[in-house]
Amino acid sequence: MDFIEWSESMSVGNPLIDQDHKIIVKLINQIHHQIGAVEDRKALGSALNTLIDYTLYHFSREERVMMACRYPSFENHKRQHEKLTDQVADIAHRFFEKKDDIVQDELLDFLKNWLIDHILKQDIGFRPYAENNPEVFGITASLRTDSKQPDMLDTDDLIPKSINWNETTILIVSKSRNFRNIIASILEIADVRGIQQYSHADDAMQSLKNHIPNLIVYGWKQDDQKAIPFIEKLREIKGGSFAGIPVLLISAREERGAMESGLTAGATHCIEEPIGIRTFFEAAVKTINQ
Repeated sequence: MDFIEWSESMSVGNPLIDQDHKIIVKLINQIHHQIGAVEDRKALGSALNTLIDYTLYHFSREERVMMACRYPSFENHKRQHEKLTDQVADIAHRFFEKKDDIVQDELLDFLKNWLIDHILKQDIGFRPYAENNPEVFGITASLRTDSKQPDMLDTDDLIPKSINWNETTILIVSKSRNFRNIIASILEIADVRGIQQYSHADDAMQSLKNHIPNLIVYGWKQDDQKAIPFIEKLREIKGGSFAGIPVLLISAREERGAMESGLTAGATHCIEEPIGIRTFFEAAVKTINQ
């Protein structure tokens, strides 16, 4: 059961902002599902990073909509955004630095209260100004993830435009369901429509006989003994379409030299988990273009 259920009472009357809020609900629900899975702490770190990245992205977009509709409480609302950003960043800092434990009730209460209170008590206030406002329609169109967005702030340039993501097919392989879900959520933000997920390397290899993706994202967990053989087998098929598939290896392993082993086996590019939206897309673009 989800921690938070989206309802129409949360709608602010703008499809773009409503969609952003639905994505944030989904990310918070994923964090809820991951809390307590001690063996997958790095996946929880990736989920927190993804939430922070998307929150900053969303706040910037929402503020542009507010300016377009001349919302009179804009400055106060912006201060609320800054306060929320500081709060969630503090929790993330404590999590990653391990200076103290992130208590389950503390984190979940903050996320739920943040989302519900901010949307229902703060965001809902600009609904009369945004709904059916012609000036808002234009800014909403320019903020779509597939637009060029020439005048966007740095925080808005979250998804690289050098690749046509909605025409890109990506295969996710990982023993961790939490990892697969967070990568799928990141890809859906970029409107990637061709997403396949496999928990077992052998099943993923079998699937390649029917479909060749543009990119393979492999989440290499501590207890996963299949990553290196999977990549080696992929590269051994000389002259076939398998051999040239770009592979982004995202490693959660603790031992030294893990990523070097992945590159030696034939991974195109390697990064360490935890990741976020920005780090993932930077690595994905590098992997596809390498």
